[in-house]
Amino acid sequence: MKARAQLSRIAAVMLLATTVTRLAVAQSEAPVTRPAGAVPVATLLEAVAKRTGKTFIVDPRVQGEAVVIGRDPAKLDYADLLSVLQVHGFAVVARGNVVRVIPEASVRQQPVAIVTGKESHPDAEYVTKTFTLKNVPAAQLVPILRPLLPQQGHLVAFPCTNMLMIVDTFGNVQRIEKLVQSLDVGTPYTPPACGTESSQAKT
Repeated sequence: MKARAQLSRIAAVMLLATTVTRLAVAQSEAPVTRPAGAVPVATLLEAVAKRTGKTFIVDPRVQGEAVVIGRDPAKLDYADLLSVLQVHGFAVVARGNVVRVIPEASVRQQPVAIVTGKESHPDAEYVTKTFTLKNVPAAQLVPILRPLLPQQGHLVAFPCTNMLMIVDTFGNVQRIEKLVQSLDVGTPYTPPACGTESSQAKT
């Protein structure tokens, strides 16, 4: 009697194991469904290249598909393209009409545009900008502002000149600039003399 019960349990376990295996095989063999409206990133780059006359040099790691809802992907402008690329973890480094498309993680090591005045850039384009503070030590703002930047962004303070340097998207740089202006209040601040230990850049 006990032997019969034990055999029944063994059979039940084997049946269950066989069923699970079949389900796993079926799931692995199931075709990958493509999202509705998905367009290869390369196709978007080609369309914008034709519309703008720009030349795109694409890093081999830049791959994937994008879903754009509410607008014909073939009619995206350059600024829209940069927003799509950013959502997928990519960025551009432009020099004239030649644009390199790279993974976003390495963008801060690249020669992105330096903003020196009131020039405008697409919100999703990475730029570099410096701010000079008058009333607050620049180093004190780094721990306040750094969490507002993405991992691939960069923020550093130069205490001897009381300046901040930031590398981030133009849209976020504008936001940080407004925050710096609102925080830089109070009595005038005199930075330490250059060449002292306390005047080294703070990140």
